[in-house]
Amino acid sequence: MKQLLYGTLFFFVLASVFTSCKKDDSTSNGGYYIKGKKDGVAFTYSSNAMAMITDYTSSGAGLQLSLMANPKPVSASNMEGLGVSINFSNGVSIVPGTYTEDYSGYDYTAAGVYNPNSNTIVWGAGIHYPTVKPLKIIIATKTATEMTGTIEGAFYKQDVSTGQLYDDYTLFTECEFKLPVK
Repeated sequence: MKQLLYGTLFFFVLASVFTSCKKDDSTSNGGYYIKGKKDGVAFTYSSNAMAMITDYTSSGAGLQLSLMANPKPVSASNMEGLGVSINFSNGVSIVPGTYTEDYSGYDYTAAGVYNPNSNTIVWGAGIHYPTVKPLKIIIATKTATEMTGTIEGAFYKQDVSTGQLYDDYTLFTECEFKLPVK
């Protein structure tokens, strides 16, 4: 059951990060970002940076929190971006705290996706067992307009055209975010 939830969450993140982003000038985004290290190399993604809360409670599904950003505006020639998502169920609300992909309860599931600018290959967290570093999302602060925190974890290679999952991974460490709530 939890495997199905992770798979569903993964594709929600994939769809929301790479299909619904609007063009945005990263120099005038109010200082919002996701930044850290990808395989030890520093990165900063500040375009299309947002914490999007989607309320599915009317259908009984709960809330979804998606944290996402791109290095520059998404276009047909550039789809690179990072997104993580937490699906909350059982009446659980979005509050500061630590959320992990290896959580054994049923209050939430956590997953993520990194697209290196490919139509066929993505790197996903929350879909590979075992993992060398479980995805961990810490929400440090949350207001009606802004959210801050940290992210870390291993994202595993997946061919989305065939569904093939590989043991190769990309490690995101020392990541922090400051995002507007949408």
